Amino acid sequence: MNSDNTHELEYNGYKGSVIYHLKEKYYSGEVEIEGVLYSYEGDTMEELREDFEDVIDSLELFDEEGGPEEE
Repeated sequence: MNSDNTHELEYNGYKGSVIYHLKEKYYSGEVEIEGVLYSYEGDTMEELREDFEDVIDSLELFDEEGGPEEE
């Protein structure tokens, strides 16, 4: 992972924001997918990236499985 001051994450074609909260000393971000905002966070950039990728992977898996089950 690069240690530059990137303010955006990208994974599987999705782009998400990066915000560092100086006072609280943690990172957070959001990605918008089909009009819905999903958030992620981490104490380090590595943790932030992992959480971001987990969000994307979970949404892709959800889509592959056909979304919520209808009753």
